[in-house]
Amino acid sequence: MLLKFAIKDFLDDRAFRNVSAKSLANYEGTLNEFHAYCVAAGVVNVSDVRPATVKGYLLSCQRDKGNKPSSINHKLQNLRVFFNYLEQEGIIEHNDNPARKVSPAKADVHINTYTDQQIKEMLGYFRRMRARDKSFYAYRDYAIIMVLLGTGMRLGELVNLMWSDVDFVNQVITVMGKKRQQSSIPMLGKLRQELAEYKVFVEQTLGNTPEYVFTDRHGTRLTDNGVKCIFKRLKKVMGFHGVRLSAHTFRHTFAVRMVKAGADAFTVQKMLRHTVLSTTMRYVNLYGTALKEQNDKYNPLNGIDV
Repeated sequence: MLLKFAIKDFLDDRAFRNVSAKSLANYEGTLNEFHAYCVAAGVVNVSDVRPATVKGYLLSCQRDKGNKPSSINHKLQNLRVFFNYLEQEGIIEHNDNPARKVSPAKADVHINTYTDQQIKEMLGYFRRMRARDKSFYAYRDYAIIMVLLGTGMRLGELVNLMWSDVDFVNQVITVMGKKRQQSSIPMLGKLRQELAEYKVFVEQTLGNTPEYVFTDRHGTRLTDNGVKCIFKRLKKVMGFHGVRLSAHTFRHTFAVRMVKAGADAFTVQKMLRHTVLSTTMRYVNLYGTALKEQNDKYNPLNGIDV
């Protein structure tokens, strides 16, 4: 089977399975890039793709495109899903699955988070803008930071958040996460108050209650790229070094602070809506205090007079 036809069948299957538009675009980007590499290497049939072909593609991404290990591994995962699909469809045999035999790139685990001072500076910046000209966008962006910091939401969950998902009475926010799974996030009283005030402001400014929580002045839903542009502008103003201004960094900050405060792994997993505990354990292994506390309590040196 021609590789380009196999890719088309796979993407049609993903669309039929109703994967998110973002996931579909992600698969398409990786596979189109992989297909172009294969054609340049003289590989046009699925049966001719070897583990060396996959490794060569990933190496070219690293060498020519400057992809980091995390990006390399993400592309490898996309290829694994694709070739696993071909295996399930009987197009290739299990032992002929080229992506199965390629190991992920080793990556240094380092999680950047915001300091208290950086958070205060960002919120203070938007507060000053509100006080100066009562800017709709300043208040909206301030509320975005409060929601990200108080819930650990993903970017996609944030932009798709509707007012109907915010239960002010029971203090719960419902989000549609990865794989279209609905989850509930408890809402701290402080965040509930902030969102309630923001909602009143929006209603007074726009003259109605828009469907989505975060919109432009016309009530149109804010996009992923719109949020990224907010942080891009904020980066120029703040001038922070050593930390990326993004929605995901707030998610890291939320997770690390929960772990440092003593939250157990299962609670953090539930709050972050991780499908596997190993993802959560990255935070626990780096920042958890339980191991130190147990070592301080039970270390053999405690009972030896030296």
